Amino acid sequence: MIYVTGDLHSEFQRFAKKQRMHLPFELTEDDYIIVCGDFGLLWAKDSRFQYDLKWLSNLPFRVLWIQGNHENYNMIEEYPVEKWKGGKVRHIIREKIILLERGQVFKIDEKTFFTMGGASSNDIQGGILDKKSSTYKRDRMRAIKRGLPYRVLNETWWPQELPKEAELQEGRDNLENVGYQVDYVISHCASNDLQKKLINCLSGTVHRARTYKYDILTDYFQELENKLQYHHWFCGHYHQDLCIDQKHTILYELIIRV
Repeated sequence: MIYVTGDLHSEFQRFAKKQRMHLPFELTEDDYIIVCGDFGLLWAKDSRFQYDLKWLSNLPFRVLWIQGNHENYNMIEEYPVEKWKGGKVRHIIREKIILLERGQVFKIDEKTFFTMGGASSNDIQGGILDKKSSTYKRDRMRAIKRGLPYRVLNETWWPQELPKEAELQEGRDNLENVGYQVDYVISHCASNDLQKKLINCLSGTVHRARTYKYDILTDYFQELENKLQYHHWFCGHYHQDLCIDQKHTILYELIIRV
């Protein structure tokens, strides 16, 4: 079976045996869980990373994931690209923890998946700071005093969070090869129109003040919405568990079956 879930941000308790006992299904070695970005395993080369690798390798199921905006892309690029199930991947733990690259079409358990990771960070109001800059300390203190979130270049933020045009075109080419028809789409962020729907859904809630900007990737997803035939689209990023409509589900903490 194939299941999907949302952002983990390096917090993997969701996969622990104690938490899995509350699920309405049992996860086995024949099952996959797809994480819709911000997995957070590749973040820093420290003892926590080594512990998490060992812990995740002992899970009874396999984890597939796409990139979010909160990933260490420099670490990701150290793993070689290989072919798996019809698309490009990076094996973080071989046959156990597998990154599904951008713009790929996979066939898994007789179902087809189009994957496109990445998103724009929306927690950088205090700026993207560079430790090599002569103004780094001043800029950091200014952000802290103003209570604004900031990120540090190549430590907590990486420019690869958004795909390059070549990756987007590779996605178009791969979709052209399958007649622009797949069973499922897995992404981190959503199309422009879906973001509008999300804002309307959150109207009147504690999240009502949130806004989501358009970018090269949300524009791309809007393009796909107008061309692609699919059964269902799953994404993460927005820290909500919400079925927007019959064809779109935003995931955060839930684990659901596709």
